[in-house]
Amino acid sequence: MKRVLAVTIALSLVLMLGLSASATAAPQSIPNGPWVEDNQNVKLNALMSNEELEKTLYQIEGRAKGRMTVEVGTYSTIGLPIFVVKFGEVDSNSNKTRVLIEGQIHGGEPLGAEACVELIKQLAASGNKDIDMILKKLSIWIVPRLNVEGASYEVDGVLVQRRQNSQAWTPEEWGLPADAPAPWYYRSRTPPGYDINRDSNPDLDFVLGPGNASLLPGASALPGFFVTPEARMMRDIYKEFQPDVFIDLHHRGTNLVSEEDNSMCTLQILAQVVDLGRIDYPLDPAVLDFSKQINAYVYLKLLEMGNSPFTGIQRYPDVNLPGTTLGSFTLNGSAIMLYEVRSVGQKSNGLLTKQEIKGLMETFKGLADGSILDVDPAIYDAIPPAGPRIGNPNMFDEQ
Repeated sequence: MKRVLAVTIALSLVLMLGLSASATAAPQSIPNGPWVEDNQNVKLNALMSNEELEKTLYQIEGRAKGRMTVEVGTYSTIGLPIFVVKFGEVDSNSNKTRVLIEGQIHGGEPLGAEACVELIKQLAASGNKDIDMILKKLSIWIVPRLNVEGASYEVDGVLVQRRQNSQAWTPEEWGLPADAPAPWYYRSRTPPGYDINRDSNPDLDFVLGPGNASLLPGASALPGFFVTPEARMMRDIYKEFQPDVFIDLHHRGTNLVSEEDNSMCTLQILAQVVDLGRIDYPLDPAVLDFSKQINAYVYLKLLEMGNSPFTGIQRYPDVNLPGTTLGSFTLNGSAIMLYEVRSVGQKSNGLLTKQEIKGLMETFKGLADGSILDVDPAIYDAIPPAGPRIGNPNMFDEQ
């Protein structure tokens, strides 16, 4: 039997918070940040390297007493291993809820991987009643860093990271003529690469070839083509695991809370990444409601922390992106949640990572004890929309 939460008070609070939010202001910057000043040193090297990630994952597995396994899901085009961590195996006779988490699909958005590693440490630890309850009720698979190439991208020996992987368009590989147009999310700069998070397709059996080459180059509101090994890995994991819930960890720029409040938003969340009325790939309204319940539940749990940086939460702007992993997977029946934390490079990296870990752990507990199902999906719709975007006065061309 579902328990009834005191959602009326919470919904009223959300509505009041949302009254002053606006997304119409022009880009701007504010004194003393949030951007890194010229005399500050952004130490991206303090983030976990691919080699450190591999070593850390296997060390955790060695201490986990069989709670988890670490596997290589695939290799990037330059031979780097991409790992998947599994708490629980696929069992058709199990009634466990299945949760799949993806970190750092964009190489320049690193805190998702940092949060995933800390989350893995906590789940692998013994002697915690909440963890025991979670792993009794849930199977959890985590890909901490999908874009290993973008995460390790350097310029003149300096780690800068970048959004794309490092993969050339090879039409002959797909039986296409050499002059076939590349997918729209391909960048031919040196080195070339793809935005992996546009390379998925709601048709999990889609294979690019001469029979469907007319779909190229595609567009943002259309599915992708599964031309990257990273996207194909996530598709294969999805088909094997059949997750009930898929969570994707990202960064975005920086937003103010509202035109009247210049405090910075720390997190934007999203439950819907494709239009509800699509004819070609219809979105199940029940799946959308479940997605809204999960997002609203995390929002309420972070609000419970009171007057803290964790309460600067907004609803990510509406999008229609069936070529994302989120879009592909929700159109195949999984509830979704998008985390978009504030830009990396600030002194608040630890806080932003902690915020993700807190939200994810609360999601696990809410799924395990069923309390997420008691949340009114309407609470999600009342989360304040994105406030004014703050422009970076030091902006340069994206790598």
